[in-house]
Amino acid sequence: MSIPLGTVASMVHAAAMHRLTGRRRPINLMLALTDRCNIRCGYCAIPDRGAPEMALEEVYKILDEGRAMGCRRLGLWGGEPLVYRRLPEVIGHAKRLGMFITVDTNAHLLPKRFDAVADAHHLNISLDGPREAHDRARGAGSFDQVMAGIEAVRGRLPFWTITVLAAHNLDSVDWMLRTAREIGFLTTFQVLHHNDILGDNEELRPDDADLREALRLILARKKEGWPVVSSKRYLRRLIEWPDYRKTILDDRSKLFPCVAGGLYANVDVSGHLYPCSILIDTMDAPNARDEGLPAAFDKLGKAPCDVCLGGCFSEYNFVFNLDPETSWNWFRMMRGTRAASGRAALGPPQHGQPDLHASPRSAETPAGQ
Repeated sequence: MSIPLGTVASMVHAAAMHRLTGRRRPINLMLALTDRCNIRCGYCAIPDRGAPEMALEEVYKILDEGRAMGCRRLGLWGGEPLVYRRLPEVIGHAKRLGMFITVDTNAHLLPKRFDAVADAHHLNISLDGPREAHDRARGAGSFDQVMAGIEAVRGRLPFWTITVLAAHNLDSVDWMLRTAREIGFLTTFQVLHHNDILGDNEELRPDDADLREALRLILARKKEGWPVVSSKRYLRRLIEWPDYRKTILDDRSKLFPCVAGGLYANVDVSGHLYPCSILIDTMDAPNARDEGLPAAFDKLGKAPCDVCLGGCFSEYNFVFNLDPETSWNWFRMMRGTRAASGRAALGPPQHGQPDLHASPRSAETPAGQ
């Protein structure tokens, strides 16, 4: 199912009012249902938090309050949401409220628990490349399980993949794009961006120059029409990032204002409210479970930083600042996602496009970048 036009209109209106009047409302809410996970990824320490989970009724209350405040899009994540037993009830309640629901998943449990996400609108599936590259970060046997999960959801529910670019998989970009076109899904790319509490990035951190080369290749492929969801503006920002060891920069000189805490926010497993997930456990956070979401959101305020490496947050800020290029990109992708169709994503290569079955070309800087 494509994102409803009514949801898009509500988000545009909220963004415009925020820009004109400063009105804050959590139009986009991320909710972590559990810290538990069925695998251990090399750059993620979220399962080590072990925070107590909210009762189902407490989750319902936050969703009810969020919808009353204007929330139209709900992103469910963790940990791994599919290990959360009451996931179908949460999705069902959010759907009755009229929210557009996405679920982040490693896909391992989809063959057995597809019914748990059947009422969601969209899945974001982690896939870091071919078997050796994917298993390097996510554990032996993970690749086969995620591909089985993709097969289980293919033709039944829209999805796209999220690839974390790290030292071991920078040469997998063309494999990802070729696989996406052959199977029929879209791809997104992001870089390591967890804070030091939520993950250890050093072992898998790529060389800055190598990462920039891979990002230039992705941008070039995007311009050539390959199934890349990540926006051109986001990819250009990553290419220009001065030091990939710095997740956050305090520099507004050339950037769209960050609206974390203004138009979107993140509720952690125990109800603590943060501007975004990058800031989890790094700041004092009001509790939406104990205080109610409206009171917690009033206390939250904006993020204590200006710009970050987080892919989704960068894209949110471009869209909520009504950047035409990025907004059109995401509208087109969300309205045109055909991951469930089983058809080749974005159609077959056109005349003049590269043959990705051949050896990948070098990542030259695209003209007009």
